[in-house]
Amino acid sequence: MSVQTTVVLQSALLKSAANLTAQAANSKLTAIDWQSVAEFAIFGLIQAHLNCHWQRFLEDTFPTLSPRAPDKTPRTAWHNVLFKLAIDQTAGLFLMNTVFLVCTSAVRLSNTSQVVAEVNRRIWPLIRNAWKIWPACALVNFLWVPVESRVLVASCVGFGWNVFLALFMLAK
Repeated sequence: MSVQTTVVLQSALLKSAANLTAQAANSKLTAIDWQSVAEFAIFGLIQAHLNCHWQRFLEDTFPTLSPRAPDKTPRTAWHNVLFKLAIDQTAGLFLMNTVFLVCTSAVRLSNTSQVVAEVNRRIWPLIRNAWKIWPACALVNFLWVPVESRVLVASCVGFGWNVFLALFMLAK
């Protein structure tokens, strides 16, 4: 099994587990909403696959380490790290959270225009909340985590975020 396949499956399991955790913490629910668990699993499969490519694109385009002479240790290219962080926390967050909102509302809503309206209604509050935790995670990832492990690190940090997302969706 490839590293990317493993990461994608781990992401789906972690997102499903986070959804179940949020449901268990919600005293108002009387039964497990398996459709919601499935939506989070599907989101995990899609988002992790996209994020693997996104992380590779960011690193290839804006390498964290600047090339140096062969006899010298590479140095952190801070301008690349900061530019990568800005792109990731704007375009990247918008993309990943839009995928989340589509995955968790497409089946429940009857047509595309309702899904678009739901995304438009919820995307900015979601991104504003994401900015409370994801910039720090992204910065740590960019500076100290190899690119092939970044999605897994984000998925582990994301367990708590996905509990929040599940509660966010319950608060419709």
